[in-house]
Amino acid sequence: MSAARRTLAIATALASVGIAAVVWLSVRQSDAEPARVLAVTPASGSALATTPDAVTMRLSTSADPVLSHITVRDSTGSTVNDGQIRAAGESGLRQPVRVTLAGDYSVAYHITFTNGHDDSGVLRFSVGTGTAPLDTGEIPEAILDSEGHAHGIDPFGATLLVVDGIVLVVVLALLMRPGRRRPAVPSESIDHG
Repeated sequence: MSAARRTLAIATALASVGIAAVVWLSVRQSDAEPARVLAVTPASGSALATTPDAVTMRLSTSADPVLSHITVRDSTGSTVNDGQIRAAGESGLRQPVRVTLAGDYSVAYHITFTNGHDDSGVLRFSVGTGTAPLDTGEIPEAILDSEGHAHGIDPFGATLLVVDGIVLVVVLALLMRPGRRRPAVPSESIDHG
């Protein structure tokens, strides 16, 4: 087998392994049961008589508190979060809040689950008003602002990029490697005999 064919065979094998790994990881991740928020306390649309000390979410599976966020704002758009989001039990999150005024409150959340799925939404509750919060169907601009919220590097995507990069470097190195040249046989040394 010539050097060029051997190089092509190795490059094809490496590319096939890389593609198979990506397909396998994608199928495995897509087969995971979709994750979602099951319940929120205080519940959406509730009219509370007393101030809550946290917003708690019960989830269908565990979530990553570092990559997730829950932002609670009053009707003026001021954030009332009081500390960092934390895990609550095996499959829940708890965002401490400091609610000091009567009025309507909005909760914007983006939950990143450990199985790679995510869920997001907005809900409203009121405190001390005796009536359910006004729901116009619009999300106030102040709620959409995710100050200080940024997601880190996705580990799954980063792993695939590293694998792709390694495969690319190996294939390029194999393709650019000079082939071994066989020494020319002088015509005088050939026995025609």
